[in-house]
Amino acid sequence: MAIEVKGNKKMEKIIGFFLEKIWPALSASAQDARELIQSNSSFFATMKDRKGVCSNAWLFGIFVAIGLGVLGLPASRSAGITPNLEFASVMTMMNWLLIAFYGVCFAIGSRLLGSDREMLVSVNTFFYVSGWLVVLKLFEMPALGARFKAMAESCTALSYDEAVTSAIQQSSMARISDVLVLVGYVLFIGFAIAKMQRLVHDFGWIRALLSTVIGMALLSAMVSYVQEPIISQLICSYISIP
Repeated sequence: MAIEVKGNKKMEKIIGFFLEKIWPALSASAQDARELIQSNSSFFATMKDRKGVCSNAWLFGIFVAIGLGVLGLPASRSAGITPNLEFASVMTMMNWLLIAFYGVCFAIGSRLLGSDREMLVSVNTFFYVSGWLVVLKLFEMPALGARFKAMAESCTALSYDEAVTSAIQQSSMARISDVLVLVGYVLFIGFAIAKMQRLVHDFGWIRALLSTVIGMALLSAMVSYVQEPIISQLICSYISIP
């Protein structure tokens, strides 16, 4: 009887914590996301005044990271990985950190062009804008499968570049996916990122575009020298080699 009472009290504390802390944050994050979709100009104007760590934005980033991880599961299976809780947790954490660093890239770009906003303002805002990456991931799935499979092959034989090129060329679906994703990223950068830089940092279009270009250059370098090697090593660590 005493054990049952303790169990009930523990459950009440968990429910109370969820209702008092988690649920309000979830609701606030959802409200921000809705404002971004309905009126991104109003949303960006709001975000530029949020200094320091914005817990709602960082929480939203976790859900984006989970979404990216879930959509990446088929690609993981094609690489010979049997997904489990540990792998999913590692991928989610890695996706979240990468999103944060993407935001840092654009923050640096804006600071180099004379913005007086805190760097965390850009990071907070990008956590929300990154929600569009989940949509792009839907179109990237065929090409992502080819890339992950190529990474798995490069663990024991071919170099990564050779393996990816070969995998993409052998699949017409992967080639189409690559083109669609390229177009999607161009639109994402032009209509979302450049506008974010302009409105959040009070730039004119020229400074906004220049800061976007700088941010993309930094992001591209990070993808090439940090993201892809880490993902490749992660896949090689979890792959089931026959």
